Amino acid sequence: MAQGIASLRRIVLGFWAVSVATVAGAVWLSAATGDWMWLARSGAILTALGLLLASRKILIARNDLLALLHDMERADGAERTARLASFKQLQKDIDRQVLEKAGFALLIIGTLIWGFGDLVGRL
Repeated sequence: MAQGIASLRRIVLGFWAVSVATVAGAVWLSAATGDWMWLARSGAILTALGLLLASRKILIARNDLLALLHDMERADGAERTARLASFKQLQKDIDRQVLEKAGFALLIIGTLIWGFGDLVGRL
């Protein structure tokens, strides 16, 4: 379980790293060319990344799911029911605490940059 959470944290950090690099590259390109539409376009990329991150089904690790199914095959009756309930609760917690917050933050930031990024050059 801890391995799955660590894996999700790496995914989220990877998304944030790509996002920061995208915006930094767009700011550099915009400043170099004087065309701040590059920054605005980077917001579209952030919005797409946010959509991917907020979409939990895309990010469920295949190995974790296979391990869970294998583990449940070995359990029976009440133990299987308890493990399934535990997994469902873990899935809800991960969705709420990690993926949704980070994904929606990227959606908000990306949308704002997409919509208003070209105005930065006019300040």
